[in-house]
Amino acid sequence: MVKNIFKTAFRVFWREKGYSLMNIFGLTVGIAASMLLLLYVESEKSVNQFHRDIDNIFQVMEHQTYPNSVRTFDDNPGPLVTVFSDEMPEVEYMAAFTRSQEILLSIDDKGYKETGMWASEDFFEIFDVDFIEGQKENSLTDPSMVYISRSVKERIFGSETALTKTINFDGWGDYQVAGVFEDVPSATTIDFDFILPYQVWREVFTWVESWDNSGVKGLAKLSPGTDVDAFNQKIAGYINEKIPGRDHNVTIFLQPLKDRYLYNNFENGFISGGRITYAKLLTAVAYFILLIAIINFVNLATARSTKRAKEVGVKKIVGSTRGLLRAQFMTESLLLALISTALAGLIIMSVITPLNMLVGKSMSFSVSSIDQMSKLLIIGLGVGLLAGIYPALILSSFKPLSVVKGSFKSSGWSNGIRKGLVVFQFTISTLLIISTLVVRNQMDYIKSKNLGYNKEHLVTIPVEGALRDQVVQAQFKSTVLSNSNFKNVSFSGGTPLSFFSSTDAGFSWEGKVGELSNKFRIINTDVDFFDTYGIEIVKGRGFDPELATDTLNYIINEQAAEAMNVEDPILLPVSLWGSPGRIIGVVKDFHYSSLHEKIGPMVMPYRPNYPTDLTIKMTGQNVVESIAYLEKVMADINPSYPFEYSFVDVEYEQLYQNEATIGTLANYFSAIAIFISLLGLFGLSSFSADQRSKEIGIRKVLGARVSDITFQISKGFLVLVGVGFVLAAPLGYGFMNNWLQTFEYRTQIGVTVFILSAFISMFITLLAVSYHALKAAYTNPIQSLRSE
Repeated sequence: MVKNIFKTAFRVFWREKGYSLMNIFGLTVGIAASMLLLLYVESEKSVNQFHRDIDNIFQVMEHQTYPNSVRTFDDNPGPLVTVFSDEMPEVEYMAAFTRSQEILLSIDDKGYKETGMWASEDFFEIFDVDFIEGQKENSLTDPSMVYISRSVKERIFGSETALTKTINFDGWGDYQVAGVFEDVPSATTIDFDFILPYQVWREVFTWVESWDNSGVKGLAKLSPGTDVDAFNQKIAGYINEKIPGRDHNVTIFLQPLKDRYLYNNFENGFISGGRITYAKLLTAVAYFILLIAIINFVNLATARSTKRAKEVGVKKIVGSTRGLLRAQFMTESLLLALISTALAGLIIMSVITPLNMLVGKSMSFSVSSIDQMSKLLIIGLGVGLLAGIYPALILSSFKPLSVVKGSFKSSGWSNGIRKGLVVFQFTISTLLIISTLVVRNQMDYIKSKNLGYNKEHLVTIPVEGALRDQVVQAQFKSTVLSNSNFKNVSFSGGTPLSFFSSTDAGFSWEGKVGELSNKFRIINTDVDFFDTYGIEIVKGRGFDPELATDTLNYIINEQAAEAMNVEDPILLPVSLWGSPGRIIGVVKDFHYSSLHEKIGPMVMPYRPNYPTDLTIKMTGQNVVESIAYLEKVMADINPSYPFEYSFVDVEYEQLYQNEATIGTLANYFSAIAIFISLLGLFGLSSFSADQRSKEIGIRKVLGARVSDITFQISKGFLVLVGVGFVLAAPLGYGFMNNWLQTFEYRTQIGVTVFILSAFISMFITLLAVSYHALKAAYTNPIQSLRSE
């Protein structure tokens, strides 16, 4: 019996090759697309999960409360690391670490640019990496020792052992290698290739030892069984207790490291989503694509029910039971699904590499992975079962006498279900179209937004080596500006897209009420900074190198002037971290960081002595030639340093890399969902034209035009798609309006989005239906009426 079921199934596939190929193709694309999306979501959820004790590892965060907002940061005061674990028995280990930065490592006159950071002695007790040379026990206690990754070791020392070898770190001196650790997995929020002892960094930057300053990050490992919520309540006012007599505005808390990547957005002291929103969105898209593929299968199976009706009737008359018939149709469904699953696996393996390049991931898919093969098989079997249940129930329920007599007709209920599924299918497709259009509009808005500075033709270069010397800086400016391809050169401590300093109580002014007012961002500038970036001075003046007193003065932005709440800030006495001076100018607000963040107060002192960034304004002519010239000048100044540069407009776009990636994925997978829907409509229109062949023949005999017949066949599908659009429009507006709220500066969802999405939906419907409609309309009516 089982053999007969399989034999019959393959005969049906062969007899109806077009139908079978259409179903297999639709299911294959649907399964492959959904599996790829789920692999991406899984890679997002795997970040930081490689730690064996991840459930007990937390990052120390802090809320800073201001009159109009609560801001959340992952920086902490330096003294926290030295006393927190001693005073809190729940803390098993506590480590401080700095931001990662790129440094030139030198050995035997060879230089290597590597990225690393400084960390305190408990770091490797918390951060889970294995050592291949040396030991993690008692690590980071000797200020003369460094710990490097396997990749750095292989680049510098090859196959030789690295222990006790000496490496020079530019600006920091010589360090002996005390350990080599395995490369940190790419799925991490804390990435580094070397670790230097934290005490070295702390001795250089003494300001970090103040409870008033937050400049390092904290990682804590709690004892197993600790109630984290209760512990967070206990430590909330910990820092404020360390600073008696000042305004209290800091609340610290622990965030699970496993959540740090996905739940990375905070609003007024509460988690407001983050990458988890995109993970949920793409998961929903994956399941929607599967649903669309299943709907196609069900619709095609029920639409062709009249062709299988006589087969069912004859089998019932000769004694076949409903159970056997159901088994027959379920077997056909499962076989199609399993064939599709196998083909989907091949597609996934062929596109996983280009997909990784597209989204910047290192996902893998292999037949040797039992976990991945199991998931793929489960998806395939699930699709087969879901797709086969309804056809099996419907087709096995036909009454044999009605079928044999020729009085069988598809029930209105069955037709209604089919129409409902088409509506649902195009509701999803239209929702994806609306979402894709809104994301594209927001990305276009980001690219065209007036930022308050000119980001075009700006090149930034890190200030390092000989370029730290002011005499060399002056020579560099003179040399570069002698070339007509360049307009301005500026040395600054930070740029609109990269700065690391901010303060609240550290900035004060005459008439300030209370210690705290707002968070003021700091960029150290020179006289050319504002001209280089094209930032407009709306009040007062810029810095004058001829005035020695300007080294004590400050320029602020409009938001800072508003936050200070003074009638006229020009020449107002102010103080930044105890350094007195006056405000001499106010610049027009410009965006720093991304458009997710509202423009806040900014203070820009004239401090050209400690630059970190070199910005060069090009004319935009002969760009390749200009970069080559800069490379030659830098090679003369810093021959040991590789020439590294970046364009500001490219850096700006990288701020939205996550949104750009999601937008790209949405474009591709929305197109896939629409294609599967189109495939289903193509099949349905074929059956519809076939079932109405006699009607069409009669209409042609009575004089109907081709356009009339085409419209008669197409209008039913257009109505269904129209209903889908009506349902999708309010859903799309609600979902995408919520997404846009994550941007402080955003586009509006205009009526054009809905008009365009409606047009696209109608167009693809006509595209899918018109072939069979036109074919039926041009068919000789004698062929369809011959049997009459």
